[in-house]
Amino acid sequence: MGATAEYDYVIVGAGSAGAVLAHRLSADADRRVCLIEAGPADRSPLIRVPLGVMILAKDKRHNWLFTSAPQSGLNGRQVSIPRGKVLGGSSAINGMIY
Repeated sequence: MGATAEYDYVIVGAGSAGAVLAHRLSADADRRVCLIEAGPADRSPLIRVPLGVMILAKDKRHNWLFTSAPQSGLNGRQVSIPRGKVLGGSSAINGMIY
């Protein structure tokens, strides 16, 4: 991919929806599709073991580690909002809960 590459579609995020969308768009050989993912491939064994979710919840390589704004109903505490930073997106770090 060069600095002057041109694409018909640029999809940011290779989560469940982004990966499927890229696949379907690229089925037409006349379309140039670029799929961008910030995280690594989903090769970690923790992704394939349900209890791995406990480790992935704090793993900055696979999780964006977002937190909420302080919540008044929780006495000002913030809540962890795990979001996947890996091929497969948040579906890859959800402890195999579908």
